[in-house]
Amino acid sequence: MSNGSQINPTERRLVLLLKEERLKQNLSATALAESIGVSRTTITHLENDQARPTLWVLLQIAHGLKLNLADFLAQASSGRRR
Repeated sequence: MSNGSQINPTERRLVLLLKEERLKQNLSATALAESIGVSRTTITHLENDQARPTLWVLLQIAHGLKLNLADFLAQASSGRRR
């Protein structure tokens, strides 16, 4: 988004934490998208702050990364890093 993020700061931190975990797992956006049944552009738009995530997509991403979304939401809410 051209004028800074329009996404809630906690929401943005959550997306970035999930992206960080995807990268730690050495998983491409394409591979993650294919494994969870969404388009690659969905993943890249979320990660590049061009779209707001839905709960369903966040749950799918967490599942695809074998993570507990609640744990990452708690981290994002507190501003903590893993």
